[in-house]
Amino acid sequence: MEMRLLCSKGERNIFAQRLADARAGHGASFRDVGCSQARNIVRLAAADIYGLFETASDQVERMTAGVALHDLAVYPQSCRLPDLSRYAPQSVLECSDHWSLSRGAGMHAWRGIAVQVVHRNPNAVLVYLAVGRSDHGGFYSAMGFVNAGTPVEYPYLEGPDQGRLWVQPMVLEGDALARLTANVHRLKIETPDNYLTIRFDNSDRLRPAANRYLLRAADPSAASAPA
Repeated sequence: MEMRLLCSKGERNIFAQRLADARAGHGASFRDVGCSQARNIVRLAAADIYGLFETASDQVERMTAGVALHDLAVYPQSCRLPDLSRYAPQSVLECSDHWSLSRGAGMHAWRGIAVQVVHRNPNAVLVYLAVGRSDHGGFYSAMGFVNAGTPVEYPYLEGPDQGRLWVQPMVLEGDALARLTANVHRLKIETPDNYLTIRFDNSDRLRPAANRYLLRAADPSAASAPA
């Protein structure tokens, strides 16, 4: 497996198309249209975009999953809440737009992005999950994320509630982040170009932050909303 940073406009356009395909395929009730679309384009342009590939020789069109990642110094957090002002903006990472087109690919993509997260050594990691997708939330809970307040309106996508999409903020920090970091350090990975590419054995599993199984969340991106 290989996770690559997507740099060119063409690569990032393919990511966006695959993300739309994944949302449509999973029956998502939110859309990247209307007045929110222009703002969403700006948000994604500021983020680092990563694609997952089965082999190192795969062309970009064979991308099977992906994730976006940015720190809050590069671009503000997507929603006003939660309040993470206790941390320096560059030390908070927001993970979003997690998608997959094949069963299990989302888990491999999470493994790759977890390596990137640990490489950046943040104080906190933030995600926003569409309300009503408890299987998705179960995966993040197993990895150590906790709910950070009540659901908030997400400004970058249109949803089913008169155009509004409600999301649950979740944060990974403190001891849970330290446990995930320790588990990532146990993975067998290769980083041939200073983390622009990450290669890993698809049989090497990233274990939950707590001593429990991943509940029923076999693929964290199967219901991919903003995160």
